[in-house]
Amino acid sequence: MNKQIICMFSGQGSQYYKMGKELYEHNEQFRYWMDHCDEMIFPLLNTSLVDVLYKGKRKSEPFDDILYTNPAILSIQYSMFKLLKEMGVQPDFLLGYSMGELHAAVVSGAISLEDGIRVSVDIAKLTHERTQPAGMLAIMESKTIMTRYPDLFHNCWLTAENFQENFVVSGLPHAIQNLHQNLNKENIISQILPVKYGFHTKLIDPIEEAYTHIFSNIKVVPPKIPVISSLQAGTVRELNGDYVWKAIRYPVNFEQTIERILETGDYTFIDMGPSGTLSTFVKYILPSDSDSISLQMINQFGSDLNVIQKLRTCLC
Repeated sequence: MNKQIICMFSGQGSQYYKMGKELYEHNEQFRYWMDHCDEMIFPLLNTSLVDVLYKGKRKSEPFDDILYTNPAILSIQYSMFKLLKEMGVQPDFLLGYSMGELHAAVVSGAISLEDGIRVSVDIAKLTHERTQPAGMLAIMESKTIMTRYPDLFHNCWLTAENFQENFVVSGLPHAIQNLHQNLNKENIISQILPVKYGFHTKLIDPIEEAYTHIFSNIKVVPPKIPVISSLQAGTVRELNGDYVWKAIRYPVNFEQTIERILETGDYTFIDMGPSGTLSTFVKYILPSDSDSISLQMINQFGSDLNVIQKLRTCLC
């Protein structure tokens, strides 16, 4: 295959109970790495993340406790990446989205898995303890509606631009609920995401000082695989604590990032996330005459094993 490969890592909102369960039960490589992550997470949370993910809860129930979702998304994507490597796929670039920028830094080798998990859990604890509850709303419309209906978007912040007719806003819970209800009245489709805190807004500023102190003890080395940031819309030179903080504090511009990548040629994009959301975003961004392709490892709609087999077929 001639196209360069870009592996993409998603952040908060892509998680759900039972994600990767079929792989965990039937794929030895995936199970090994999930258990390996679980061993590191257990002493930090005093519970088994694997038990939280795969026992007791149904896929349809909300999975929005950041103490578990943060390390869970990292563990899933790290294990997915290891499975992809076992298939003989070597990416040329890694692309992070929000908290997925930390995950990409871990996969690149710039930050150790153990440190990445610890930072992920620490960010979750700090956010839970020191920031006020908030909400996130994905809106299936052009962001120009924010200027058409300014009163509806009062006390909400633009936090992500995914593609031309898909963006995300954050705000306090009552503001997000009010916006969601009023958009429904205007026949504008929107979806409340399973994220309970105001990432990419000033609402998480209260954790910055403590976060900076935590990351000051993390060893960072040059990445073995180049990392592209959805914040900077370009390759990151230093995968340090300041970079990760900006990735979770400031708005994501995924659309612009992908468009800039496509200016340099055609690529194979592979979504490491559990929901396949980034893969879908890329498909909407790709020009009709593009030879780039966008693939996913798994999603919440079908058989994990079948999706993996389809991916394997596309890459052969």
